[in-house]
Amino acid sequence: MTKTIVTLGELMMRLKPPGKLRLRQAQSLELCHGGAEANVACSLASFGIASRFVSALPDTELGTQALMALRSFGVDTRFVARMTGRMGLYFMEEGADYRSGCVIYDRDNTPFSQLNSKDIDWDQVLEGAHWFHISGITPAISEDTKQLAIDAVSQARERGVHVSIDLNHRERLWDYGVSASEIMPSLVEKADTLIAGRGDCPACLGIEGDGESGSDVWATSLSDKVLTSFPNLARFALTIRSSSSADEHQWRAFVGSRSETAFSRTYTMSHVVDRVGTGDAFCAGLIYALMDNQTLQEAVNFGAAANSLKHSVAGDTNQVSAQEVSDLAQSNAFGRLRR
Repeated sequence: MTKTIVTLGELMMRLKPPGKLRLRQAQSLELCHGGAEANVACSLASFGIASRFVSALPDTELGTQALMALRSFGVDTRFVARMTGRMGLYFMEEGADYRSGCVIYDRDNTPFSQLNSKDIDWDQVLEGAHWFHISGITPAISEDTKQLAIDAVSQARERGVHVSIDLNHRERLWDYGVSASEIMPSLVEKADTLIAGRGDCPACLGIEGDGESGSDVWATSLSDKVLTSFPNLARFALTIRSSSSADEHQWRAFVGSRSETAFSRTYTMSHVVDRVGTGDAFCAGLIYALMDNQTLQEAVNFGAAANSLKHSVAGDTNQVSAQEVSDLAQSNAFGRLRR
């Protein structure tokens, strides 16, 4: 598939205690890199899609290390600016049994938080692009990144590039005087594909589905309301997670257009390795399938399989091939040894 996607967001360094240790117990920390839009770019590059990432990193050894991580996946990093500043960090404590995991952000005053749209050559960034993807995390970071997100979506739309937005609501990030519900609707108005988690639409758009949360009725009614509220949207995707403990999750996905709807099968994960980045894995899988002109049912199946596999992969990024995802999406036999 010879198509190009552009994503824009912040790449951070993730630091996590080994195993199930709490942060207060840690004597060492495991390091990897991640960020919503970067995770999508890396996954799609692994699937064979030409992926460009637009961002800013500090002009330091830590910034160079992060840039090398992107390049190891084959991501085009020409539009990652190197600037004065510090590396954005987040600390992750893995949950266990009935103890929830947690994330602590340390990302104030990073180069990306101060990136100005006027410093980006949008003609070059979007040249030959077929798809542009961003998440609701980017406008939540700072006043500058809010404007950056607005400008980026507008620039993509003006050039006829398909725009997808993952609402990806992070309540603790919206701390500079505005709320998600004040900003996200104006961004969604310019999108073609919207992706949301279970609680994202009420928090970001003020829209809730009917019936029991997580049910078929709820998902289809929420889709109808979102598509009615935003006439430019071609489709709405929804991820539906239920969990009985930190290690036991049930997960499925839904996609609705103006003419049809499709649910994936439900995946039950009993030994979750890492749930961070699973939503990004779904986004990448869905985008890949839609760029490949697969049917709505095939696309939601592919995205759901990508999400399920990410639960078995440590780190932020889904390190699987498109063939592995396709095999799972079409199989009813799981976990077999490949010989």
